[in-house]
Amino acid sequence: MTTEARTDRELGVVISKIQRRRMRSQSPRWLVAVLAVLLLLTATPQAQVLPFHGNYGPGLSPEDNRLLFESVARLNAAEPSQVGRSEAWRNPQTKSHGTSTILKVFHSDAMECHLVRHHIVAARPPSRNYRLTWCRTATREWKTKG
Repeated sequence: MTTEARTDRELGVVISKIQRRRMRSQSPRWLVAVLAVLLLLTATPQAQVLPFHGNYGPGLSPEDNRLLFESVARLNAAEPSQVGRSEAWRNPQTKSHGTSTILKVFHSDAMECHLVRHHIVAARPPSRNYRLTWCRTATREWKTKG
């Protein structure tokens, strides 16, 4: 084997080793990126369909959540929507309570909407305030707009 052929072969081996190292170092980055995208794609629809995943946070019992969502349904059902209108809920067993108050009434994408402040006092402090925009869809359902 000539010196030139041996040099070419050695160069080929070196290039092959470099390519394998690059593939190994890039594989975890690629995998992490794909997993991050998958996580975002699976998490986003839940947040849009059920705000707070059907729960307004730590410290609220399932019964607290039921009372809260019923009060929100009453507020959304009241006609017409008016700034300042409020619905309260209270659970004497857990001492949790709260109010939902309409802060603003407007139209968005041809839907009737209102901005609602949800003030929640759970058995475990501190109290929390959430502001959600609720809009009435073409099927007359109230859904959060996010």
